[in-house]
Amino acid sequence: MTAFGQKKNSPEARAEVKSKEMQTVLGFDETTYQKVYAIQLNQLKQQKELKAKVGEDKEALKNGKREISVKTNKELAEVIGKENLKKWKQHVKENKKQQ
Repeated sequence: MTAFGQKKNSPEARAEVKSKEMQTVLGFDETTYQKVYAIQLNQLKQQKELKAKVGEDKEALKNGKREISVKTNKELAEVIGKENLKKWKQHVKENKKQQ
């Protein structure tokens, strides 16, 4: 893998892509974007740490990711609102169907 490829898959790069997509879909301002980015980055870093901690234990990984996701969704709901979070989840669901 190239150095560029590693950077592209870094938690920071992935958080930026996801946060910008959320901003485009939901239309929030730069201040909200910064808060969403921080939440997304925290989630990705926690997931990376979890993977390192549990190794090949798929059940522990699944459960840990679920806990991180619940916490992240609560934080996002506080920043963007429950309705926008529902809209985002619907957007993600529709995109998965198209793939």
